Amino acid sequence: MYPEGYDDVGGEPGFDPESYAEPVERENLFLDTPAVDPEKRKARRRRRNWVLLVVLLGFGAVIVGVVFFLQGLLDRLSPQDFPAPGGEAVSFEVKSGWGPKQIGRELANRDIVASDKLFLEAIQLVDTENRVIHPGTYDLRMEMPALDAASTLIGEEAAKVSYVAIKENTRMSKVLEQISESTGLPLKDLTALADDPAALGVSSKAPNLEGYLHPGEYRFPMDADGETVLRTMVEATTKTLNDAGITDPAKQYHVLKVASILQAEARKDDYATVAGALENRLHADNKETNGLLQVDSTVIYGLDRYSLQFTPEEKRDAQNKYNTYEHKGLPPTPIGSPGDSAIKAAANPAPNDYYYWVTVNTNTGETKFAKTYSEHLVYQDEFRSWCAANTDVCK
Repeated sequence: MYPEGYDDVGGEPGFDPESYAEPVERENLFLDTPAVDPEKRKARRRRRNWVLLVVLLGFGAVIVGVVFFLQGLLDRLSPQDFPAPGGEAVSFEVKSGWGPKQIGRELANRDIVASDKLFLEAIQLVDTENRVIHPGTYDLRMEMPALDAASTLIGEEAAKVSYVAIKENTRMSKVLEQISESTGLPLKDLTALADDPAALGVSSKAPNLEGYLHPGEYRFPMDADGETVLRTMVEATTKTLNDAGITDPAKQYHVLKVASILQAEARKDDYATVAGALENRLHADNKETNGLLQVDSTVIYGLDRYSLQFTPEEKRDAQNKYNTYEHKGLPPTPIGSPGDSAIKAAANPAPNDYYYWVTVNTNTGETKFAKTYSEHLVYQDEFRSWCAANTDVCK
């Protein structure tokens, strides 16, 4: 029995045999499919290859970055030590209060050891019961193995030394006092040596070592004598002169006199300009000041004091041999210990047309230069006004 409404011819209710289409033959399915363009297929393949290449390169870059990161991390965790025996010899000072960590940092900062970590590890490897590092000065090497550095610093006290520090523009009398205080050498003996410069290698006609005692920090053995101490300072000055191309003894003394005035009169940036102005004043054709340097610093030196001011009477005092308002040319001796920068500027003055200069602000060191005296007077008034507003400085 078929359900009601079922048509056994059509198979379904309402089936229309006329509307039934002929079946499509199998081969027509392939014949009717359009062919794929070979160029498009190649383009797709190229795009796919480029994408793959970019992915691979990106992945490779990540891998390389990770490797470098890990390598850097390993280097920090396990730094590479310097090979033995190390480089040039250096002096290293361990200051009072420094512990192993501070010492390690200082050694690493100066490239004496590869890292403070290696140094701290090396301290534990030194075969000794006492690992104390005493303050003092030690002979080490640049880029030396950390264990060698630790072995040198540990166990033995550093040789005790006399420490002498001389500031630029310090007068000879004060330098000798500082040497005496630091070394225990008698001031009388040091003064006698300083008054015999030829015995210490000075070839000029200098009456004493004023200007030749080079400023700087010195460490002398406890048993060093006065001649050794003073000769060391003289040799430091001579080296600076030679390095500046000044080898003639008379010229060297000239340069030291000019340099000592620069050190007292000018700031570092103005050294070469002031040196040029001084040479203009020393020139035989100078009609502006007629050979007079007219610098306050020499007058003050001759008065044996350090104040910035002096009286009109003192300015006219011809008995003061260092009074360059009264006496033409350079002073009899330098007026202090000039540093390297001042010496180099005096050896190579900057050519200019200036004859006058005045520091209009001693706090900042601002200096103004003039070619004529009338122009210079304007700048002097500016300095006086500044002093009036800064009486605590201009005493």
